[in-house]
Amino acid sequence: MNIMRRALWSPLAILLLLFSTFSLAWGAQVKLSYTGTGWDTTVDNFDDGYPVTMSIGEAKGSLGASRVEITSEFMPWDIEEVTCEGQELEFKLLFSASVGTFQNQSQLYGFSDVGWMCVDQGTGHYYGMVFGIYQGGAGKFVGATGEWVTDFDGFFLEPPTLPAVIGFRTITGNVKGHFELPE
Repeated sequence: MNIMRRALWSPLAILLLLFSTFSLAWGAQVKLSYTGTGWDTTVDNFDDGYPVTMSIGEAKGSLGASRVEITSEFMPWDIEEVTCEGQELEFKLLFSASVGTFQNQSQLYGFSDVGWMCVDQGTGHYYGMVFGIYQGGAGKFVGATGEWVTDFDGFFLEPPTLPAVIGFRTITGNVKGHFELPE
């Protein structure tokens, strides 16, 4: 009976391995959630007086568990497509780069210059969306291309004496997208 079970499971295991290899080789849907913290840096990439922010978090989703690191630079802007509520400030994304590092040390790179954020000056709550592309990676993501969108929110955690739009903060978000790998 053991020989019969092995004979049946071997072809099934080979088919599952081939299916997972081919589905990853051609592309995959990306759906993940991330949670972490962020802070302002002293770097000003565009020499416009607005600092680059850095966010680091843990992510779980369709590609497994990962660490995500994001840099972004926003500036105040009246965004026609977005209506922030009440007295919230509106910000436009100038540039963002992200790296997802997975348990096998593979990395997936993401970039964007399209997005927005609303910030409530009184509470420090912020939320927004960013639309971007995947462009390359390391390990199993070498040559990856695709698109993604993330919605995010969090709170600035600085003392009330500082403006509620700078400093240390929380961040949570969701990413949906798709990438393809070269043949």
